[in-house]
Amino acid sequence: MGIKTKHIVWTCVAVFLFLFSAELPIPVGVFVNWRHFTYLVNYKGVFYTNSPFAMLAFPFTGNADAGYLKGADFWSFHVLDDNWAKDKSHVWYQHYPVKGVDAATFQLGKNGIPKDKYHVFVNDLWYYSPSQCDIDPATAEYFVQQPTTFDYFTRKPKLEWVKEWMRDSKQVYFYEQRVDVDRATFRWLAGSRYDGQGKWYVDRNYVYTPRGSRPPYELVRLDSLREPLEVIPIFYDEKEKPDTLYHASYYLRNGNHILYSNGY
Repeated sequence: MGIKTKHIVWTCVAVFLFLFSAELPIPVGVFVNWRHFTYLVNYKGVFYTNSPFAMLAFPFTGNADAGYLKGADFWSFHVLDDNWAKDKSHVWYQHYPVKGVDAATFQLGKNGIPKDKYHVFVNDLWYYSPSQCDIDPATAEYFVQQPTTFDYFTRKPKLEWVKEWMRDSKQVYFYEQRVDVDRATFRWLAGSRYDGQGKWYVDRNYVYTPRGSRPPYELVRLDSLREPLEVIPIFYDEKEKPDTLYHASYYLRNGNHILYSNGY
């Protein structure tokens, strides 16, 4: 099949999907942006799918109409990443509308932090809303990486920017609460590889751990930072080697002190 024939075939497929896909039990469509496989369009409108395969759209609702972006203007519609999109008047996280947002200035800032000219937006399960803290949107960023998932094929954790930690040019915020840490040197040290809850954080002066049974957690200062600093990991598999800080780490050697934390 020649290149010209292939183009004709794919064009026909795209036209069919655009015209008739909305009538199928589970809607399919063509990608709005071919670099992102989550936002699609058919004649009924723009919709979001949480699957790389359009035919598997909306398995989480059982309602085919639930994923359509109500009021979306296709001609100004812009996909920002796999989970964020906007048009001239609206912003969506997946297919959930973001309220209180200035669509014209909305962007994903440094390390993916959602913000507009006036606010930083924080997550409450599925919905994003303007933060109630006094963080400066112009300089706001995510800055702490932790393992939030574990890849069982590579046997390594996947590091992601965690949304509970934010900072601007002056302060650090943990679950929107300002915390007294050194902004420039504060970092995640070690913690559970499965749930992503960091057990240990450090800056140039102190050792910290989060505590609480559910978010928002409290950040507790445990000790002055000392040398040597060594995580004492717990291993669940005899084949694992003690060469990573990504395991559950309830004990920390801090100089001649042994610190303990289980997050509660």
